Amino acid sequence: MEAGSKVLRSTIHRLVFKHQTGVQGAKAGALNIALEHTDPLATHVVTVDADYVVHHNFLSLAAGALRRTGADYVQFPQSYTATATVAPGIDAELEEYFRTNAAVADEAEALLLTGTLCVISKDALITAGGWSGSTTTEDAELGVRLCNAGYSGRFINQVVGQGLLPFSLKDLEKQRYRWCSGNFQTLLRHIGTILMPSGTFSLHKRLVVVSQLTAWFNLALIPCALLVVWLVAGQGNTVGSTLAAGIIVLGLCDNAIRVLVRGLRDRLPLAVLLNALACRIALAPQSAKASFDAMAGGRLQFVVTDKSGGKSHSASNLHIWHLLLFVTVIALMVVTQPNNPLVFSALLTLALPLPAALVTEKSLRAYRETIVPSMREAIA
Repeated sequence: MEAGSKVLRSTIHRLVFKHQTGVQGAKAGALNIALEHTDPLATHVVTVDADYVVHHNFLSLAAGALRRTGADYVQFPQSYTATATVAPGIDAELEEYFRTNAAVADEAEALLLTGTLCVISKDALITAGGWSGSTTTEDAELGVRLCNAGYSGRFINQVVGQGLLPFSLKDLEKQRYRWCSGNFQTLLRHIGTILMPSGTFSLHKRLVVVSQLTAWFNLALIPCALLVVWLVAGQGNTVGSTLAAGIIVLGLCDNAIRVLVRGLRDRLPLAVLLNALACRIALAPQSAKASFDAMAGGRLQFVVTDKSGGKSHSASNLHIWHLLLFVTVIALMVVTQPNNPLVFSALLTLALPLPAALVTEKSLRAYRETIVPSMREAIA
């Protein structure tokens, strides 16, 4: 890193912008093109998303972290500008991954990359084969290959740059869909490597990798569909409907425990905790759909999260799926009048995404109204 840092410091005024059309492999393809054009003297590669502004000492901090840990690559947490006052709950929900999964992975030195604000040994990156467009989360997929090749990855819990939140719930849902489905794609792609013992890929590391790839996994879609069918058929008290209802309720409990335990540990205010939980619940339907699509082997496309602030956001169709689910649940309660406590609890659980979505969209609207005007002023 020292050699790379010296080169960067001496040539910081010589920035090169490369534009190329017809790139194959989405973001992974673009990153591989950039890798081909790196300085031969560079020892490490840094990836930063376009909406991020890094601290002036980012490279120095990264160099120090690499020396201190002896790691082949390091990942800093994603962070978002201006969330402390207008969207702290959404920020807390997104940060939960780094506070739990990334922190545990750091202890095992088996961290998977999350794209931006990571620093990777160029030799390790090239040896592992660069980025792959085989999944929609090219960063996590690269992390699995780096771990399997015996390279060490560490999480550095220090904010070194900040980017932008998605400006609407719809954009936030698209982002979560890609994260969830892409990570499960990666799990399926490397399932043999993860399950089969190897000299460098210890059992502890394999378990940690699985926990990261399934951080947003949600199995509620199938039991939800089955519960609806059984209730319509008048089978609300069967073993099957009770089991489906139990899975749905357990899913809510898992989400609540993850968010609330982390929030209580960090002594977050109650209002922030509740907004974080609302955000996780609002995104649950997309996580469930993403998990099902990935398991079904559907063709997934890389969708870029729009953070330009240039498009208008309409509230008329943001929550259509949440609304349909809510109406279906209310109708089932009225028509079937379930007397099974677990089934009733499951229906209440399925009604929660709509009010949670409304709370989350309100926070994102406030964020949008705070950030977009300043973006336009900066452009002007």
